[in-house]
Amino acid sequence: MSQDASTDSRTKPGNLFAALRWIALLLVILVSIGGAVLYWRHSELYPSTDNAYVGTNIVRVASEVSGPVIRVYVTTDDAVQTDDPLFDIDPTLYEAALRNARAQFDAAAAAAGTAADNLKQAANTLEDKRKALEDALKAYREAKDAQGDSTSPSAAMSTAISNWRNALKDYRNAEDEFAAAQDKQLTVTTPTVQLRSAAAALTKSTHDRVKTHVTAPSDGTVSNVSLRPGATVQAGSPLFAIIESNEWWVNANFKETDLARIRLGQPATIRLDMYPAATLDGVVESISAGSGATFSVLPPENATGNWVKVTQRFPVRIRISNPPHDPSETLRVGASATVTVDTTQEDK
Repeated sequence: MSQDASTDSRTKPGNLFAALRWIALLLVILVSIGGAVLYWRHSELYPSTDNAYVGTNIVRVASEVSGPVIRVYVTTDDAVQTDDPLFDIDPTLYEAALRNARAQFDAAAAAAGTAADNLKQAANTLEDKRKALEDALKAYREAKDAQGDSTSPSAAMSTAISNWRNALKDYRNAEDEFAAAQDKQLTVTTPTVQLRSAAAALTKSTHDRVKTHVTAPSDGTVSNVSLRPGATVQAGSPLFAIIESNEWWVNANFKETDLARIRLGQPATIRLDMYPAATLDGVVESISAGSGATFSVLPPENATGNWVKVTQRFPVRIRISNPPHDPSETLRVGASATVTVDTTQEDK
């Protein structure tokens, strides 16, 4: 009897331990299944991809007129604002063409008599504003030279750039007024026809003369500047680029299996690899109608015998709603990002 009791006492703890092991294993299995289900559900409601890159508009700067460069005001990675001077082209030939056009216009205006009064007044205003623009640019050059390599603009530099922008605005207004004066109805005679032709030639010559001063088309950062004084540029040929700073987005390449719930206007969370601590807000702005492979130089040819199915990716543009203003977190084109879209907005 005592031997059987001793055997039973050893068997019960062993059975209890075995039962606990099976219970623990069952719990592990249940937790794993539950975790997998939750992960799958979360991935469905919050699709995410790290195949995403920061983007913005890039403007290729080109001159509207041809000629040798006599002055360059910017270098690579300089920040510029709209209408800031970039470089100057030798104006000698364009100045001569302008004088000739002005002489032809004055002769035509004299022949047209009083019918040319409005055009003459508008032409005189245009020429005055053009000369004021040249004076403002001269003051800008002097302030630029006086500032040297200083990173922060001096008071003289700030005043000079402000005067330049105001002078440019006044010139453009005068140009519009001269164009409006040319559109006014005149009695059709030989002198008035010649007057209109001379006014059109004067408009072009004045425009070409002003365009020897190339300005920034938008706010941004100058990139890849290799232009130097003495180089001859051709009209329309891109010389360098400006990376715009007023609009940013992320091009996120989502798997086609993640697109079922993504809609325009849904909020997104953006994390940049270069700034791990920063989190940006975004909004789904567009969803491409074609996969990335569709627009590649050599699109895949699937009508072959060795076809292998590969999940395709579709570009989704996420507009960044709150670009960082801290200079230490400047956005840069092509930077890697991770994007997560919240598709539960409609459900909520």
